[in-house]
Amino acid sequence: MEVLFELEPVSSKAKLADKVKVLTELVDWIDVPDSPMGIFRFSSPIISCIIKNLFETARVIAHLRVIDVNRLALEAILRGLEFCGVERIVFVRGDVVEGFSVIRDLEPEDAMRIARSTTRVQPGLTISLRKSLKEIEERLRVEASFYLVLNLNKGNVEKMEAISKIARRLNVKLYPYIVLLTEANRGKILEIMERWKLHDLNEALELLEVSNNIVDGILISSPMDFKGGLELVRRLRKR
Repeated sequence: MEVLFELEPVSSKAKLADKVKVLTELVDWIDVPDSPMGIFRFSSPIISCIIKNLFETARVIAHLRVIDVNRLALEAILRGLEFCGVERIVFVRGDVVEGFSVIRDLEPEDAMRIARSTTRVQPGLTISLRKSLKEIEERLRVEASFYLVLNLNKGNVEKMEAISKIARRLNVKLYPYIVLLTEANRGKILEIMERWKLHDLNEALELLEVSNNIVDGILISSPMDFKGGLELVRRLRKR
């Protein structure tokens, strides 16, 4: 099982280098979100290129909100990522932020097709387990290279298993999010996210145990608690 780790915004290049150095020794992919939890701090494609410059062996997944770009800008970003050596990109529609204008020229599926036709950067999309099985299957048939799966919990593991069978027939990879709830982030994260979307360390390990054979890997997100996320990674590596 591959391990992906979501890298939160940092305040300096030195802090970025420190975190990436640790992650390259522990995880398979470093995932660089675009405005995680609505925090606008940096450009995911730019930071992804900086990571590759600092640590050439790091495997990086960039993110891009497609409502912020037109096709011309998208192609330029994709060629820049390829030039930097960034291997993957996830396209998300993105939410409208009050007070800011958007482009609305592309949908994530359009961006995925453009990526396939213009560069070697592998395109990914997201799917939510709150959608119907029919809706999820339709999205899987778009055949992105991989999908980040939202809202996995113990109550929908059987649904995840059905989706996994479809994905394997289509030769696409699935990486569900595991968003950690820790003592360090509990006070702030519960103000932003519902409890059912979060997993403490033991809940995360139990969920990974039952879904181990039906996913290609997991994406660990540990908002406001980098060390807590590393603890889960280390526990996984010992198993």
